[in-house]
Amino acid sequence: MNYSQRINVEEATREFEPFPVVYFSLSFPELSQTFVFNEIRSIAELGGDIRVLSCKAPSGNRSNLPKVYGYEDRVDTIFNGAESSGRARRLMAAVRAASKLLIRNPALLPNILSAARSGDSVVPFSTKLAIADRLQSQPDSIVHCHFGPAGKVIADLKKHGLVRSPITTVFHGYDITQYLVESTDAYDTLFAEADLLIPISDFWHRRLVELGAPSDKIRTIRLGVDSNAFKYKQRAAAPGEATRFITIGRMTEKKGHRYTVEAFKALAARRPDLNICLDVIGDGPDLQEIQAISQSNARITLHGALAHQDVRAMLDQSHIFVLPSVVAANGDMEGIPVSIMEAMAMGLPVISTHHSGIPELVADGSSGILVGERDVGALSAAMEKLGSQPELLLAMGKAGRAIIEREYNERTQARVLMNELSKISSKQ
Repeated sequence: MNYSQRINVEEATREFEPFPVVYFSLSFPELSQTFVFNEIRSIAELGGDIRVLSCKAPSGNRSNLPKVYGYEDRVDTIFNGAESSGRARRLMAAVRAASKLLIRNPALLPNILSAARSGDSVVPFSTKLAIADRLQSQPDSIVHCHFGPAGKVIADLKKHGLVRSPITTVFHGYDITQYLVESTDAYDTLFAEADLLIPISDFWHRRLVELGAPSDKIRTIRLGVDSNAFKYKQRAAAPGEATRFITIGRMTEKKGHRYTVEAFKALAARRPDLNICLDVIGDGPDLQEIQAISQSNARITLHGALAHQDVRAMLDQSHIFVLPSVVAANGDMEGIPVSIMEAMAMGLPVISTHHSGIPELVADGSSGILVGERDVGALSAAMEKLGSQPELLLAMGKAGRAIIEREYNERTQARVLMNELSKISSKQ
């Protein structure tokens, strides 16, 4: 299977009896959420009758993978243009959505009034009613959400009787760190109403328990990548070729890009004999800062945001992957970065940090090197070690590929998720 392969439910080998699954998202298709699109493809191929319900489309770059994978026509976007603003417009939108619900089922009036008084602010009340209207027509569907705030919206609707479907929610990182800075009880309703809570790492599993989630509802299911889509090869620079370090991720504090650049600059100054270069891929709010600290070094190239196929092409030309993630000042943290999984699948050794679930993926000393957060000296030393010992690249790259095939294979993880969804569906 490769990234250009489309869903064909007639030809796919189904491993489960078909049942309906609605993927609910606050914004779809976000360019950075390749893991969601891949999961949808896998669940559809395994037997899920997939639909996607999204509050809105992204205001910036959109992914083309739903179209490439052949399920673009299964996406229902509530707001295709600018969302209504202003109190009067929101009121009219709420009236229209409530009217649709009441035409469908007049007995829902008390439920609508109850939801109106709930004060939930993830999305406007008019949007919540529009979501409820869509889901009322699909009561047998499981509503599967990626990220806690999306699950919170559906749980609130279910609490007030406007949604009857089972709810499952995947937790990734910011949604159980930064999102909860002001209120650690924000997910109380979700914990009560959800049928399954899915952290993507054991680290987040423990965090959900700490937050009060019922342990019998929690099941760790890791994200994965399609091993067949990422060509493995042994990493070694040819004679006269520069050893290429690469880092990929949004330009945000938690990705640690400034530490990558600072560590690389320190290495280049300390070891001018090493033929090395650094490629930085990504866009975001910290881009200007990274540009400022990179501009004086000709060995560093900033590429901005690239399409997924172009990212893979860059990985194919590289030798060492670097992502020194940190806890951001606002509390934001990683889950287990998919970019690291993709690099390991292609045979790149990884330099990263003892952060969140990363040690569950990167075997320190075997498939890569882990250092402390914000430790530029240790990070630079790790880059020097791998940049000057080509035999380590081969051994670590091979070990990393084996980890992906064994524990982070997209198809394997999709079967685990599908099995859980199937059990929930059979109880309806």
